[in-house]
Amino acid sequence: MTIEELDKIDRTYLDPSTGHAVLVITDHLPWDVDEGPHLELLQAKVYRQLDAIESGEVAEKIPFTRGRPFAIAIYSLFELSQDGRNLVNNLTHYLAGMGIELRWIRFDPNATPAKPNHPN
Repeated sequence: MTIEELDKIDRTYLDPSTGHAVLVITDHLPWDVDEGPHLELLQAKVYRQLDAIESGEVAEKIPFTRGRPFAIAIYSLFELSQDGRNLVNNLTHYLAGMGIELRWIRFDPNATPAKPNHPN
C-alpha cells in the first residue's frame, strides 16, 4: 500500500521502546515532481489516519492498538522539499496537540536490514 491509497493504513506496529501503536504511511513519491499534488496527498493521508484513530476504527480493526498512545510514521523514499518539511512540521504540531506523535523517517531501500534479535 502507498500514500496514494488514502483509505488504507499501509502498516501498523507496536513500538516496544515507547509503547506507541504506530500507523505507517509509505511515501514513494519524489518531491521534485508534482509537489502540489504530493503535499495534498500526504496531508489527506495523515488526516484520514487521524480520522480512523479518533473514530475508533483503528482500535476496532487492530486490537493491539486499544488503550495505547498513537504515532503516525511517514516512511519516505525521498528527502523532503522545503514545502514538504513545512507541512510535516505543521502536522507535527497539530497532532501533538491531540496527543499523537508524527514521525518522519527517510527510508533507504539499499540499507542492510537489521538482524532480528532472538535469544539462543
